[in-house]
Amino acid sequence: MDSKPHNSSDFTLSGGGPFHKALRKLRIHNIKRAAVAALCMTWLPLVIITGIDGTLFSGTQLPFLSDVAMQARVLVALPMLILIQFAIEVRVKAVLIYMIDTLVKEDERDIIRYKVLPRARKLISSGLTELLLLLGVIISTISMVKGGVYGGLEEGTTSWMISADDKDSLSTAGYWAVLISIPIFQFLFASWLWRYIVWTTLLFRLSKPDLKVLPTHADGAAGLGIIMLAQKSFNLLFVVGSIILSGQFILRLNKHPDDFHAIRNEAIGYILISIAFILIPLLFFSGKLLKVKNKGLQQLSVLSASLSAKFEHEWVNDSPIDTRLDENKSDPSMLFDYAGMYDLLQKLRVIPVTLNDIAGLAIALFIPFIPILFVRFSVGELLQKLGGMLA
Repeated sequence: MDSKPHNSSDFTLSGGGPFHKALRKLRIHNIKRAAVAALCMTWLPLVIITGIDGTLFSGTQLPFLSDVAMQARVLVALPMLILIQFAIEVRVKAVLIYMIDTLVKEDERDIIRYKVLPRARKLISSGLTELLLLLGVIISTISMVKGGVYGGLEEGTTSWMISADDKDSLSTAGYWAVLISIPIFQFLFASWLWRYIVWTTLLFRLSKPDLKVLPTHADGAAGLGIIMLAQKSFNLLFVVGSIILSGQFILRLNKHPDDFHAIRNEAIGYILISIAFILIPLLFFSGKLLKVKNKGLQQLSVLSASLSAKFEHEWVNDSPIDTRLDENKSDPSMLFDYAGMYDLLQKLRVIPVTLNDIAGLAIALFIPFIPILFVRFSVGELLQKLGGMLA
């Protein structure tokens, strides 16, 4: 075992790697300050350069401020990737503290603190991991630019990213976007995806010990319902993905209005896939929940049978009611209490998630796609369709 254990209250999904160490040295590790600094490095220079080039508002078929995909990626999604850190950190820490200090049995806690948490922390703060992520970002950015993914770089389309003098080369703003703005965004996004993978493996490891789950817990999931607190916060990462796709879809819809139905299906597919990624880690605990549910039902069945037999023997007879009351027979309400507990146990969820949880995830993922509807339909048409749905 490692000599330095990690307490659940000290665990963090950020910090420790070369990237965060560099931010600390630059004194921009504060979340709000980091978000402003990111915009100053990625979005503001593009505004200045395109303003000088004359492609900020006009001067080309796709001016910078009209490039909805780039605005969604750099102006909205990029700072959001930084700001979601607080929400995710707080909820992940709360879930870990509860699971390790309350659900994990005492003889298993040292293994979690000395081996599992340090290993997860090492994966998150690994310099090699950040280097591989950075190389992947550079390669993917270059290939996507060449493929015309960014800025509508299609044959016959002029853009703020294309040089006015040479249609086959990037403009100054295009080079800044390709070498700085887009890689910074992609690196942050890839880093969060990696952290979610590490969190998923951590949940898998936490599902292995013999947890102190309670079949009659009020959350209807034997005390594991709290895991959704962390999963809902990680859903913000997939909401960022919705923002990116929405910008790309709007740009695509402006060029090809007939693609609306294909875009709709792709958006629905993304929402369903994102929800699946959020819910898959919950399946790690399904075996334990099913086992505790069956065991609890069996134990309550035996207990309820004994109580029912005693109740019928003492109360279902011809003795006067006053006599039965004076003899301090078993309380009839106890039988109904156990009946309620049995009913509660029957409803215990073998996957610790509710339909309301899933609906909340879906709504959050759908909201960034709403602007697409206003591009495709007028306000009157949307109100008419909404009225038809409610009628």
